[in-house]
Order: sequence, then structure tokens, then C-alpha cells
Amino acid sequence: MLKRLETNSTKLSEDTFSNKFTGKKVLVIGSGNSINEVNWENLEYDCITTTTHFYLNDKIRNLKNITHVTLSEIIDFQHPNLIEFLDKNPECTLALEPVEGRPFYNSDIWKSFENKYRERIIYYNTEVSKIEGAAGRLTYFVMAFNPSDLYYVGIDGHAKNRDDSPFNAFRPDKKDHDNGLHSYEKFFESHMNMAKVLHEYSKSNKTKLYNLGEGLYYNCSTPYSKKNFPLNKKILKKLKI
Repeated sequence: MLKRLETNSTKLSEDTFSNKFTGKKVLVIGSGNSINEVNWENLEYDCITTTTHFYLNDKIRNLKNITHVTLSEIIDFQHPNLIEFLDKNPECTLALEPVEGRPFYNSDIWKSFENKYRERIIYYNTEVSKIEGAAGRLTYFVMAFNPSDLYYVGIDGHAKNRDDSPFNAFRPDKKDHDNGLHSYEKFFESHMNMAKVLHEYSKSNKTKLYNLGEGLYYNCSTPYSKKNFPLNKKILKKLKI
């Protein structure tokens, strides 16, 4: 599922992430509103991974078992909430998904951040990359290390009529992570493909999959997950608000 995994750290390696994820129950949290509509806290998992603007959501940034965060060029690398989180969680690894030729990686802001946190940073790119977002691609990253269970929440896309979509859970001034750049059809296809990619991979590594936003009208991967890895009654009961 990964086509690139690199680091300038002297401490991190693929074994770091095998130790974090292999055989573990892992929850991936995106910024979609399903994190506000289901009781994912009631489930049993070993660790949490999340992405990008997580530090703007007080509930998420104060979780005690976030073990990895994939960041993005568009975040505020100097935001006090982010720095506080990193200081309080020194074992949490970080990642970027670099795109060749972008000037960001030559900026003073990035050079300063990378110099301070180099021993915690990796760089990866996934074999599949559409508009499932950083959290969607994070599911591929985690899946590459063969967790026993992979739960995902907040990886939703948006409603068929974008105006009917709830606001982003990390950035409540936005409806979706691209702020209307792409059509519903592209979101739907990308999220359905994400669920299919995860499902096909799970056939070989036996990972159990759970789309915790299943059934919500704006959760674009519901049609695939409900057919191929539906939530069972026990999980649904725990999720119910």
C-alpha cells in the first residue's frame, strides 16, 4: 500500500510502525462530522492516529493515546495547540506526504519545524491517492502494517447536495477538506474506492474493517462498507448516541 517510506531520523524505521500497529486495534480519526455523531469513544482500541488540523479540535488534541499524526503543508506549524500537543506526547510520530517540486519544503517554517522534530518525522506516499484526503490515505498507511482491526471515523466526504453537508469537525468554517473544489461525484468515487482498496487488502492480511460513519447521509463509503464489511449489532449499539 506504500510506494515510499523515508526518514531523516536516526531512530525511526519500519519496525517503529510495526510495533505501533501490527496485530493492534487502530482507530483512524479524520475531520468529518461523523466524529461528532457516533460514540466511537465506547469502542476498544489500542491506539489512535489522526491528521492535519486535529490540533484545532480540543476534544481530539487532548486524547491520551494518539500515537501518530500525518500532517499537511497547509497547517500552521507554529500554532500553540500543535506545539503543546507535541511537547506533551513525545512518543507520537509525525508524517508528511511530500509532492516533488513544491516549495514548502524549502521554507524557513518547515526547516525550523523539521530541525526540531526530525527524530519523530517520516515521509510517505501511498500507492493510491485520490481525494480521500490525508485521513483516507492514513488508513492505507496503517493497513500496510497489518493491524488486527482498523476503525475509521471522520472520513466522510460530503452530502450529494454540498449545502446539506455538516461543517468540518476540525475547521468548522468549512464544509469539506477542499472547500468545494471537487464535485460530489469525485468525492463519492474516491471514498468508495478507498473502502474497496482497504477491503481487498484485508482479504490477505485478515484485518477487520469498521466504517464508524456507516449510514450517515454524507458518508460516501457507506454503500461499499455496508455491503462488504457492515457494522455488527454490538458495534452499532456502542456507537449509538
